[in-house]
Amino acid sequence: MKRIEVMLTQAIEGDFMSLYEKACRIAQIKCKYTKIDNVMGAGNTDPKLGDAIWPQLNVLFILYLEEKYVGIVQNIMNTLHETYVGEGAAAFISDAEVLA
Repeated sequence: MKRIEVMLTQAIEGDFMSLYEKACRIAQIKCKYTKIDNVMGAGNTDPKLGDAIWPQLNVLFILYLEEKYVGIVQNIMNTLHETYVGEGAAAFISDAEVLA
């Protein structure tokens, strides 16, 4: 099992969700995720702090997928980076174990 954290500018979260839901339908898997709104931070693009100087915010999706489905998220991230050059979009992967 893999844990994938996807951090995005709120402006492109709708595109991420559309692509993720479509990929889940094609793979015939349940489209599971946890979404955390109003995430503040700084990365490779302008800071997203939700204030008067840096008004934008990020969103964080946490996904748990079997390893064979990780490519779904990689393809989505590649598409977002090609479509929205310079927008904040990053994903990180780690191992996860299911507790009984």
